[in-house]
Amino acid sequence: MDLIKVKGIVIRETTYKDNDKIITILTDKLGKISCMARGAKKNNSPILANSQYLVYSEFVLYKSKNFYMVNSATIINMFYKFRTNFDKMEKAFELTRIINLITDENEDTSLVLKLFLNTIYILENDLKNDDMVIATFKIKLFCVLGFYPNISKCSQCGQVLLNESTDKKYVYYDYVSNIFLCDTCIANKELKRLIKLNKSTLIAIKYIASCDIKKVFNYELKDYSDLLNFSVVYTDAMINGI
Repeated sequence: MDLIKVKGIVIRETTYKDNDKIITILTDKLGKISCMARGAKKNNSPILANSQYLVYSEFVLYKSKNFYMVNSATIINMFYKFRTNFDKMEKAFELTRIINLITDENEDTSLVLKLFLNTIYILENDLKNDDMVIATFKIKLFCVLGFYPNISKCSQCGQVLLNESTDKKYVYYDYVSNIFLCDTCIANKELKRLIKLNKSTLIAIKYIASCDIKKVFNYELKDYSDLLNFSVVYTDAMINGI
C-alpha cells in the first residue's frame, strides 16, 4: 500500500453510513479529491477534527479502487475563530460552492488552494472589508484558472478602456456576452444587461487580475459596491460559460 502525503482543506463533508464520512479536500498536490474517512464521526476518532469543514491538515492517504482513503492526518490550522462565526461561515459556504462547481476532480488546484487559504485568513482576522475580500476572491479565482477579464480594450470598437489620458469616467460590462464596452458602443445595447463601472473599480479589477495571490488584497477603494456587484454577475457569467 503506497501512502501519499498532501496538505489540504476540507471543502465538503457528507455522512456515509453510521460512523464514516466522504470528504472533499482541496489539496496542494492532487487537486480536488474525494476521500473516505472511516470512523470519522466517532468521538474517539483520531481524524474527527481533520474531517470537518474548513479544517486545514496534512493528510496521509492511500488509494483504494474507488476512493482515496484517509490513513492519518495532522491539523495545520482549524480556523477556529472563523468556524465559530455564523456570518463568516455563510461566506465560506458561498466560496466553497463556487470552487466545487468550477473545479474537477484531480486537476491542478494548487493556486486555488493558496487563494482560498489566504482569503479565509484575511476574513478570520478582519484584516479587510468582508465584501471587498469576497469580491476579490471571486474575480481572482477565475484568473488563476486561466480566465482573465479582458478589460484593456472595448470588445466592440477596440478603444483603450483603461488609460490615464482618457477622459472616460465609466466602462460598461455586458454580463450576457461577458465583454467590456466603452460608452459609445452601448448605444444599441439593452441597459438592463449592462453594469456601469467607474474608473477606480476598473483599476482595482486590473490589479486583482495581474497581481500575485499573496498581494491580491493589498489595495483600497472608497466604495466597494461596484466591485461587489461586478464580482457577482461576473461569477455567474463565468460559471454559465465554463
